[in-house]
Amino acid sequence: MKSHVLLVWCLLITGIAAAQKSVFIPTEFSSAPLNTWSYSKSYQSANFIVFWGNVVGTDPASYPDANLAFNPQSICDTLEKIYTKYISEIKFCTDTSTKNLGKYKIIIVMNDTWGTNGPGGWAFGGTYDNTIGAMWVHPNATRDGGVISHELTHSLQGMISIQENTVGGGFVNYEPAGFFWETHANFMRNQMYPRFAADDMPRWMGTSMFHYSSTRHHYDAFRLLFTIQQIDGISMVNRLWKESLANEHPLVTYRRLKGWTQSQLNDFMYEYVKREPTADYTVNGFGGIIRAQRDALINSEPHYVWRLNTILTRISAGTGRYVVPDAFAPQDYGYNIIPLYPTCSGGLVTVKFKGHTEVNSTAGWRYGFVTALADGTISRYGTLNSANESQISIQLNSGESKLYLVVMGAPTTHTSYVWEPGWPKIKRYPYELRIANAVPEGYQSTFRSAYKTNGHTHSNGGGWVANTATVASTAYVGPNAIVSGTSNISGTARIDGFAWVENAAVSGSVVINGNANVWYGTYSGTAQVTDNALLSYCTVTNNAIVKGDAMEWGVTLGTGVTVGGDAEIGNCSTAGVYLQVPHTNNGRSDCDGKGAGDASNTDVNSSYTQFTDAQMAFSGNVACSATAVAKTVTREVVIYPNPAATSFNVSLRNFDAEEASVLSIYNSEGKEVLLQGIKGKTTININKALPAGIYVLKISGSRTYTKKLVITK
Repeated sequence: MKSHVLLVWCLLITGIAAAQKSVFIPTEFSSAPLNTWSYSKSYQSANFIVFWGNVVGTDPASYPDANLAFNPQSICDTLEKIYTKYISEIKFCTDTSTKNLGKYKIIIVMNDTWGTNGPGGWAFGGTYDNTIGAMWVHPNATRDGGVISHELTHSLQGMISIQENTVGGGFVNYEPAGFFWETHANFMRNQMYPRFAADDMPRWMGTSMFHYSSTRHHYDAFRLLFTIQQIDGISMVNRLWKESLANEHPLVTYRRLKGWTQSQLNDFMYEYVKREPTADYTVNGFGGIIRAQRDALINSEPHYVWRLNTILTRISAGTGRYVVPDAFAPQDYGYNIIPLYPTCSGGLVTVKFKGHTEVNSTAGWRYGFVTALADGTISRYGTLNSANESQISIQLNSGESKLYLVVMGAPTTHTSYVWEPGWPKIKRYPYELRIANAVPEGYQSTFRSAYKTNGHTHSNGGGWVANTATVASTAYVGPNAIVSGTSNISGTARIDGFAWVENAAVSGSVVINGNANVWYGTYSGTAQVTDNALLSYCTVTNNAIVKGDAMEWGVTLGTGVTVGGDAEIGNCSTAGVYLQVPHTNNGRSDCDGKGAGDASNTDVNSSYTQFTDAQMAFSGNVACSATAVAKTVTREVVIYPNPAATSFNVSLRNFDAEEASVLSIYNSEGKEVLLQGIKGKTTININKALPAGIYVLKISGSRTYTKKLVITK
């Protein structure tokens, strides 16, 4: 009996020791309705306390409305697992006893449980009284860890400026860094739940040409952080928060921490961008997750693949000349992925690149080739190019079935854009290409052939029409356009260019062309939908024009309305030109009627004149040679000694200088135990104490090479 009592006493002492954090009561809890709080309507774990209101009573798990019922213990159990990942493993934030996070429990307030005037909404993360992190979440937002892992990151981001970066950094109170809060919160969620690496992919694919910190994709720009994690380790991502200065853009923070010039930052940004065609992200299996989701969209829901690949405008088929359309032109650190389809059996492809430096004062580019295997994974990377004008070639090797040209806008001077500056105020970096022995996306004979089943060519134009769609003989469907689903095209409507129309009703003399994507909705009168415009479930009437990179869902646009740029606006029938998301920073409000001459619509980019044939002429002979053969070079990774004890060397034999960038080692359980950058090195010394066992050493870069490593003691 005595031993049993002693055991109980020990367990109690252990429990007290493990729950040393106290509960901080915010000042907001002294005002109605939060002043109705009580510990009888709360639940505590080691690092969290959940508070709820009178609406759900003292036993919220038994509340009859399933939308408001919740199990506070289950919420805390999930949060504790996420906390362990973020704090103990990733070490994003410090919870030593001298810091506030070590003193107080993070506060969780359950939304819509407090009655009139109580906190409501889906989910938010932040801090209370500049003291401790907090979250305000609806019960439905706690059903799994997806939402709360994101919001917990916001709480911890707030803790950085409270207890660790106290010099005004931590990206607080600086609009150009505002996007990074959401991007980083999703990056952290991906660490906990890798399946979210492919979340919101259609928007990211549709806005990849936008500047990196664009608020049109600020939840989705985390793949750059995958690259930083892969090359520098996740501690560098933490350092961005902990060592940033006041009023500093995250990319400027990274540039400063690395001791780089702007040119070197551009080189690194291309290091990330070149991974995009093949989703070459090895950490946590992110790449495989991204590729699987991308392929699922391409195969099953192609209307979501808005602008995955850049479609160039052809200047001349005879000379192989093309120009990037203005809507596709990359902005600061934005990029284009241009699949190339070889027309020469020899496999040699040549591209003349020439950028329009006259467009703005910071014009610059990074570009190069990427090849992939049949399964979409990386084969190799071509040489990085940065000249405003150059001629580059690549010889395809055996087994390489996909070829891409990747082009990134590389500003010679970094610009930190305010929140929603508006499309006309963002610098763009247009360029022209001349291509020998290949054609770019949209001009290959098999373009969209996978979707041309159970249908027929239209008698007026030769475009593809699904058998489930109805197209009048008076309507026109151009040779590269597709009409699918249950679409009904009547009158003299014209579906042309690379347009995709699915399940939509189009009548009158409507024109849908360019790379426009129309999914459901009604389009009538003399309306025009062009460029990269995306419309879903919209009603567009009379002479409304939708162009540029506009994206609209479920809105009605009427007479005299022009929507373009990167606009995503609401219903509007007031004549005007709308090229931006309304915001005080760009001087626009919803449907305000301002015209093309308004200052908000003045473009900071100058117009340009296309280059002449002479300016785009090739140097040397680029003619197709069917007898060309791929050069084969045997590359070898050699470890010596192997088996090894603490120290060993890695030799990269016959590797090009840019071919290997990362060395990583994995134990027999597949856990990464070492990661370091090796760019430009051909001999690497490793001096690290590893437990005895069998490991896999991986070299990643233009290709991936693995080698068995044996550690003995």
